[in-house]
This record gives sequence, C-alpha cells and structure tokens, in this order.
Amino acid sequence: RFAPRFLENVKRFHGARKRFVFHAGMGHLPTDVAPDVRCRSYTIEADARIDEASTEGVLVAHGDMTSGYALYVKDGRLIYDMNIGGEHHLIVSDRPVPAGNRRLALRMRRRDDMNVATLLIDGQPCGGFETRLGFVTFISWSGLDIGRDRSSPVSHYETPFAFTGKLRKVTVLMDDDQALDTKAAATAALANE
Repeated sequence: RFAPRFLENVKRFHGARKRFVFHAGMGHLPTDVAPDVRCRSYTIEADARIDEASTEGVLVAHGDMTSGYALYVKDGRLIYDMNIGGEHHLIVSDRPVPAGNRRLALRMRRRDDMNVATLLIDGQPCGGFETRLGFVTFISWSGLDIGRDRSSPVSHYETPFAFTGKLRKVTVLMDDDQALDTKAAATAALANE
C-alpha cells in the first residue's frame, strides 16, 4: 500500500515540473527537491565560458562517492560520470572543449531497457555509451551542487573542484517517460528514515 502513495507524493511534490534552471552561486540543494532523473530521459546543459585550456571544474554534481552523477571539465575535456554504487561509468569527450561561450551537455535517452548517454559540446555529439544500468531506486542521499562538489567526490577529482571558468546556469530538462518501480523506490526512501 505504501508504494502507490509514495509515487503519488513524489508527483504532488514536483507537480508537472520538467524544467529546472540553476544559477551559478546557488547553495546546496537537498536530494528531495533536486530534479528526479531516475528511470527517465533527460538533458543536463551548462551555459559556460571556457577561458583557456586549463579551465576546469564541476558544472553539476548530484551525489557523493557512493552514488550519483557529475558533469565536469578536466584536462580540457568534458566528462560525465554515472557513479552507481561506486562503479564509475565515464564518458570523456573525444575532443577538447574550445575556449569561448559553450553549451556543455549530457543527454540521456531511455530506449526499451537501455540508457543511451551522449555528451554534447554546442549541440554536437562528442562521446557516449549505452548501458542497462541507471538510477532506478535512488540517486544519492547527498544533494545537488552547481559549479562545485560540496560532498565527497562523485567522480575522479578532489572536492570541491570548483569551476574556474564562468558558469552562468545549468538547465535540467526531463522527459515525461519516467517508469519508476514504485515498490523499490519506496523501500529505498524508507531506508533513509
């Protein structure tokens, strides 16, 4: 009986909201109010300026070293890490991020029982992977950060790994194709009580 009520509460909390915009300088956002990207298609896009080849840092990080995701720039490359239980699934861009104003993004698409991830620089694909893995019951007990990682590191960097360029905003767009296992999600939520 709890699982259907749990899903109902989740829907009531976020409502029909499918677009979140986070501006640079915002504080830590608890998981309970962060975009729920579990079991759905979504796009995370950072509007940023890359000043030079050494520009680096976290654009967005949700989670911690045990589980979560991060989109960041390191060694001149755009990187996405889907960290599931400490197992890292990385995409590293096949080319350096050029200097200037850039749209740096991760697009995740659900296709049957697969997740198809694509990194994008200014809308152009620059790497990707397909996997059956994804965030099913929860992302992390830790919350979401913009422009830095305030928790233990989601990926392979030293925290806070603050972004050294100019980050204007991060936009998360979620499709309406979420297919949660409500019983498993409710069990995960109760484990935090």
